Amino acid sequence: MANHLFLASTPLNVLTAAMVAFELPNGDSAELGLIDQTSTTSVFREALAQWDSSPFKRIQVLSEKAEGKGKRQQRLTSFKLIEKILTEVCPNWIYTGNDRRIEFQFAMAHSPASKGVYLDDGTYSYIGRQTHWLKDQILDQWVKKLAYGHWWKQPPAIGASAWIHHSILAFPELALPILKRKPYESLPKNLQRPEFTQLSELCLNQQPLTLGNLSGLLLLSHSSTISSANQAQLGYWLEQCGEDIGYKHHPRTELELQSEDAANSIWHLPLRARAIPAAIPMEILLPLLPQHCKIAGDISTALLTAKWLRPELDVTAIVRSDADHNWIQLLKQLGINLINNPSSN
Repeated sequence: MANHLFLASTPLNVLTAAMVAFELPNGDSAELGLIDQTSTTSVFREALAQWDSSPFKRIQVLSEKAEGKGKRQQRLTSFKLIEKILTEVCPNWIYTGNDRRIEFQFAMAHSPASKGVYLDDGTYSYIGRQTHWLKDQILDQWVKKLAYGHWWKQPPAIGASAWIHHSILAFPELALPILKRKPYESLPKNLQRPEFTQLSELCLNQQPLTLGNLSGLLLLSHSSTISSANQAQLGYWLEQCGEDIGYKHHPRTELELQSEDAANSIWHLPLRARAIPAAIPMEILLPLLPQHCKIAGDISTALLTAKWLRPELDVTAIVRSDADHNWIQLLKQLGINLINNPSSN
């Protein structure tokens, strides 16, 4: 028997934590601590509170997003909550989607019997995180140690700090070499369990959506990156997907088009396409999509998330002429279809 404490800041972190927790040995106990929370996750948190088939013994908020002049004091208050849960749970394993998270490092430093686990958080595992030798490796590390304690450790790459014992990765064979220097295992492919469907339905409680027959879903980019050539091509792609099709704006889009406006806009969307509310996290839609549903959009982490949580889905990316080479390579390796658009300069 072992005790597992999962620290999660995003809906994606929660889903991957639950995917692992459902596969734990009988007799093991799992708890979920939500960190760095904002008002934008309130609906998701309410759904978690009602999730009676959750794999977690308990779910609680350990920290809100710390901002402004009171950031240090906010974090110190959060540390007290973390100390309390460490005393109550006595975790053998502590999981994180980012070992730079100060809540995770505090927990590891104050729970010497615990071992850390890096739980795949996306592109950082495969493309890495750009760092600056002075800002990240020296100044940030010095400031963190001074403000919070000498236990702070700047990881050479996300998931590769000394706190981490092993990693759980969606695509281990494609991960950065530095992550494979330690033990690693594959993320369970179990997002289609009925328990996840229940969670998604709880999140959509106020939205009368029926996605079980959706044949095509288009993820629109943020308005600041609109390319008329790309969007026209994506609209054409969606037209070919069948009768039951939908589109979803970027979560930070200020003005959402309704179906009746979409066909006459820069997006060139089919009139029959229905709008999926932008505020709903993409991760929450995935358990509800049928296996025959196709997904497309500009290069984005949302496309990657769809592929590593539902690897059997058909996913397509429109590739701009100025797209980053590392992204292109990753898309190819993951089996994401590419549509080149030479006119998207």
